[in-house]
Amino acid sequence: MKPLGGDRFQIGTIVVDKRARRFSIPGRVLVLGKPLEYLATTPGGMKAYEAMLELDTTGSEFNLACILVGLERDPKLGSVSRANQAPLTGRGIAISIAWSEGGKRRQISAAEGILNPEAGAKPEAVEWVYTGGVVAGVDPSLGFPPDLSGTLIGFVHDSNCIIDSVVGVGVGAYGSVRGSALMPPIGSAIELIVDAAPVAK
Repeated sequence: MKPLGGDRFQIGTIVVDKRARRFSIPGRVLVLGKPLEYLATTPGGMKAYEAMLELDTTGSEFNLACILVGLERDPKLGSVSRANQAPLTGRGIAISIAWSEGGKRRQISAAEGILNPEAGAKPEAVEWVYTGGVVAGVDPSLGFPPDLSGTLIGFVHDSNCIIDSVVGVGVGAYGSVRGSALMPPIGSAIELIVDAAPVAK
């Protein structure tokens, strides 16, 4: 972890502003127009084929950034899995995606980025929560699950994700979430911004 001054730190490619409770990570658009279940993966992640973004980080670096901006896993939260589709609890998080287009900076919410009209959800209804990538019954000596799977942010309640949607999106309707026409083309450079909100959800 490299200090940048003014309560700012760099973890790999992640820039953390601890005082503002925000961090950003560079990456690229990986998948559009195909079934999506994840917002973001690490390079070469197991679920890259159904993740909209590839971020230049690891699960451990991403998790450390979450901890530095004050995110904590709700102790009442059990093991997150597809079998448990109850709403997840914890501190709310705002996630956005930014990129340059025609010399101008564009920024949209992550929900606006993933949702196409057939997804059956409105962007303002999608909320995100820190789950910490905790997998019940997994031997910690095997490694941190998000490092092994590459999954960082999802919306189907996958226990390998560090951040997930409060309510699963597109669950039971595989293929309904394919990405928004607002997103730049596949391969475009983007920046993912995570803001730790001050209110619990």
